[in-house]
Amino acid sequence: MISTNMSMPSASTTSAAAISETAAEVTPYQAYFTKLNTFKDNNPKILGPMIIRGISKSRNAGSDDDDSDEMEEEEEDSDEEDEDTSKYTADQISSLRYIMITKRRSDLLDETRQLILGDQANHSIMMFNTSFSYAVLDGFYHFKKEYGKAKSPELKFDELLAYTYILQEYDVWMHDNEGGMDGMVKDLAGMWKRLLKNDDDKLGIDAEYTRPGVMQLLVDFKKKVEDNYSEPPFKFNFQ
Repeated sequence: MISTNMSMPSASTTSAAAISETAAEVTPYQAYFTKLNTFKDNNPKILGPMIIRGISKSRNAGSDDDDSDEMEEEEEDSDEEDEDTSKYTADQISSLRYIMITKRRSDLLDETRQLILGDQANHSIMMFNTSFSYAVLDGFYHFKKEYGKAKSPELKFDELLAYTYILQEYDVWMHDNEGGMDGMVKDLAGMWKRLLKNDDDKLGIDAEYTRPGVMQLLVDFKKKVEDNYSEPPFKFNFQ
């Protein structure tokens, strides 16, 4: 029998201790994705997050010198190897960038992939050469015409997001072309610069994930395209 004289912690003390212990066990990785999943679940229009920047390998997680492809690859490898995510620091987790995807954004990503890749869109093996840049350039002016018909900043955002994401995903045109692509890059930057003057409500985006995510996408696009040789040089001045 337990002695009634035994000193027992009060309910409030026990609760506080349990909360403290639980909080101590939550890693930055767990805290981030718990919050992200809660955000998604509370917004029924969101299908899920699209990764823009993965977990940084370096301590200087916010550095512009970090390579987003390497960071994303590390995250994918970690999933495959069931890596211990508790090793990631808060600084590394803070490098993560996502864009929240709605059904319309998902549909536009699919449509834009068809536009840019043409007949190759559904091929498991794709071949690219200089002629791809001609198709990209022709497709851009078709896109620009359709984009101009969009009445709301929200629709313009979704269309421009899809186009820029796919254009960066299939980037052969940046280094394999015979000139004339600089005008397209300049026009694309101007479209973003004008669009981003709208606030988040008008663009139909959240401030916590999608706004930082799209800004990271544009920073990455700028670095990638301007690192490629072009005469005249590529300039993607979206800010």
